[in-house]
Amino acid sequence: MSEQPLSSRYAIALSALFLFATVLISGAMGVYVLSDRDLRQAFTFARVAQEIDLIYPGQVNWDRLFDDAMDGMIGRLDRFSTYHEASQFGRIREDMSGSYTGIGVSVIQHQRGLLIMSVREDGPAAEAGLMSGDIIIGVDSTPLSGLGIEASTEMLRGPEDTGVRVSVFRPTEADTLEIEMTRRKIDFIRVPYAGFTADSMIYVRLLDFDAGATREVERALDSLLDDKSVRPQGIILDLRDNPGGLFNEAYETANLFLEGGQFIVGTRGRSRWNEEKHFSSGHDMTGGLPMAVLVDNGSASSAEIAAGALKQLGRAILVGDTTFGKGLVQGFTRFLDGSALRLTISRYYLEGGVFLNEFDSVLNDTGHGLPPDRVVNFVERESFPRALDYSLLLNRFTNEHTDEIIAASAEFSLDDSWLDRFEAFAKEEGFDYASPLRRAAESLYDLAQLESKLPATVKAAEQLVSRARSQESDRFRKYSKYIKMRLKEIAYERKFGTREAYARAIVPEREDIRIAAELLKAQP
Repeated sequence: MSEQPLSSRYAIALSALFLFATVLISGAMGVYVLSDRDLRQAFTFARVAQEIDLIYPGQVNWDRLFDDAMDGMIGRLDRFSTYHEASQFGRIREDMSGSYTGIGVSVIQHQRGLLIMSVREDGPAAEAGLMSGDIIIGVDSTPLSGLGIEASTEMLRGPEDTGVRVSVFRPTEADTLEIEMTRRKIDFIRVPYAGFTADSMIYVRLLDFDAGATREVERALDSLLDDKSVRPQGIILDLRDNPGGLFNEAYETANLFLEGGQFIVGTRGRSRWNEEKHFSSGHDMTGGLPMAVLVDNGSASSAEIAAGALKQLGRAILVGDTTFGKGLVQGFTRFLDGSALRLTISRYYLEGGVFLNEFDSVLNDTGHGLPPDRVVNFVERESFPRALDYSLLLNRFTNEHTDEIIAASAEFSLDDSWLDRFEAFAKEEGFDYASPLRRAAESLYDLAQLESKLPATVKAAEQLVSRARSQESDRFRKYSKYIKMRLKEIAYERKFGTREAYARAIVPEREDIRIAAELLKAQP
């Protein structure tokens, strides 16, 4: 027998084996146990664990073995069912509670640490002078370079009222700052912006459906509907890239826009306990204003419930792209050691018996999604804009010219001189965009040189590469509107915060918002 101390989970497995053995010895009951497939397989699993412990010559990490076994078992279900260790469940509990304890920054991975994308205006980071574009390279003397984003962000969080010291590199000044802050409780922002468009449409941006989403939407609508200086002409609810969240937040948000007694969503599962029907109650708080919901391929789960319910009931039109197609509902089971199981328990359906997932959802866990009433081309999803955003060149350029960009765009959009300046900057930094066509052409050219002995074939492949490169030469011009909008958005975000970025750049200049407003104005 190994001298390694038994883990609690291994001890539980051995206890289960002893219990099964006792049952088997008792005679007739043993026949029942062996005839029940689930009990027989559990007994076999426990026996294998015992044999490993008795015979295997090497050291055994029982915690890892059991974690791998559970991951393998759950991995055969669907991508949305997962096992969370006790340490991981803390982050989930934060999302469900609607708040976390930290310094108030939104970050992405950077080779040197964490690149700050936005700063909460009321958080410790803003009070300490941190800005978007800064790079957090160390926390409490621990370098972040090489650490994953999960480990890095976890170091920024901690108990409320505890101190944290961060090392921050500011590219615009080529300087490193040492800043001390005190962590505090920060409420998640579900609605970063709500306001009026130029043509008096109420616009509400909803990022997810975690705890507090409905309350934030309701509060935003109350404020705008009470504004006597503007007569609202319609409502645009923006659910682009909204990954979903809590099931109840979805139907409660839809309920804000519906008169009472209408079917919103139902669930159907293996157990009758997982079958529910939810109907609207009360009154449409907007008084029936025409409504559009912006959706895309990133609108999933609870976002699809809210958008789909409003569409199926004829309350709203969908504008954008087909949604993700997640029609499954998950529930949580907590265990004594603090870990938890997130398990698919049912499918949801909308008015008219519309299911996003077919019955065999275990084999096909992504459904067909909700098609929009009006398709919009989202340029930010195309390869060139994505390449620009991933390069962070837009951020770096804007960080060097923030005040100039704001001054130049105070009344109007940026002119083409800014596009020329940014293009020159990108080329100086070595930005070389290779389109899918060019990559395919270059692969064909390499293959022709290796495999073909015919000069004509090589020349034809060379011409294809040249043609692909020529098509790339005007990419900055083709996406000039998007590039100038992003420069303006980043500048206002850096200088004044998220709300001003929406008010001055995103809402006035996004094509999907303009199209949604025009469709609402055209409704009788």
